[in-house]
Amino acid sequence: MKGFLIINKPTSITSFDVIRSVRNKLKEKKVGHVGTLDPFASGVLIVALDRFNKLFFLFDELDKEYIATGVFGESRDTDDIEGKTLEISNIENKLSKEELENIIKKNFLGEIEQKPPIYSAKKINGERAYKLARQNKTVELKSVKVNINSIELLEYNYPYFTIKVSVSKGTYIRSIIRDIGIITNNLAYTKDLKRTAIGEFTINNSISIDKIFEENILSFFDMFNKIKKEVVEDKSDIRQILCGNTKLIEHYNFDDKHIALVDNSNNLLALITKNNKNENVFSFVNS
Repeated sequence: MKGFLIINKPTSITSFDVIRSVRNKLKEKKVGHVGTLDPFASGVLIVALDRFNKLFFLFDELDKEYIATGVFGESRDTDDIEGKTLEISNIENKLSKEELENIIKKNFLGEIEQKPPIYSAKKINGERAYKLARQNKTVELKSVKVNINSIELLEYNYPYFTIKVSVSKGTYIRSIIRDIGIITNNLAYTKDLKRTAIGEFTINNSISIDKIFEENILSFFDMFNKIKKEVVEDKSDIRQILCGNTKLIEHYNFDDKHIALVDNSNNLLALITKNNKNENVFSFVNS
């Protein structure tokens, strides 16, 4: 059983809980997901079945969209509602909505330097940062460059503020909320977080976890209908491709990043990707 599910993860469960539910309902062992959502977060979680787990790289460069609510006046160790209180602000810097909008657009748009939360999956000497933090070990994470495509202040009623933001891979929304608190001379943490899109895969396309049925599984071309196809008609070539013979792909010339090899019935045989050296690479074999 191969394909994808676009699931609207509810709050209060982990991303792995969703995976477990998919495994149980569809009786499929090989299940994975794109982009972990914390238990307090909800929204778009793309799940892959069987060998489609090998296609996660297709989602790597896609921008993600979120709606998040922050709370001024307090910092927490996880930068979100699930964490322990670190500090309570002794001031109430009640900015006007216009002032807050200007600060956000001036400081949180385009390429910025961002320090990930210490409770994150970032690695320090091979160890996950969140594991070290849970052991009360010192966690020092370096700032990284991320890109914020757009950011909008949707609501503001001190101490609560809600933003809608589109970001590049590796951007932490909890860090944006935390840093808004710092730069406005307040403290802040994330109260609610919803991922509304991964690329063009939006929450409007998603299903709830109680709708995890075989008929809702999306095919490769349901998800990636813009990737060009090349039909392989020779049965001997098809057998060689399904056996992983990479020699057969060397003669394919294409200008796009990817090309899909299919048989006469439009079944995906393989995905060829150009690497950084403009060489053809067998990325996926449907065997």
